[in-house]
Amino acid sequence: MKALNIIHEDHPGLLAEVTTLLEKEGIAVQDFAGLSVGNTAVLSLTVENSEQVFRMLSDAGYRVIASEHLLVRLEKQRSVLELEGRIVWEGDLDALRQSRTIAEDREDYGADSD
Repeated sequence: MKALNIIHEDHPGLLAEVTTLLEKEGIAVQDFAGLSVGNTAVLSLTVENSEQVFRMLSDAGYRVIASEHLLVRLEKQRSVLELEGRIVWEGDLDALRQSRTIAEDREDYGADSD
């Protein structure tokens, strides 16, 4: 599975611009994360047809980087923060980027159903 990372100057409406382009082509976003660092925004999207979306966003003037999307299931003994903290401490930033999407089963962690 590929994640598309969009790096662009942050401004109000950036997310709406990107999702409007996707909506016009009938493309649904499966997963999303975003952050802002100074005046730069980083949007990470997971979509069905990543190659088509990569070209479409690139053609629209966005800087897009494709990367593998790794899903990790952690056992109860370690928390996500503990694992990511250890990765940062050891300086393995490639491993941190690959571990950012973590799937946790709510029942395994005793969360109440909504």
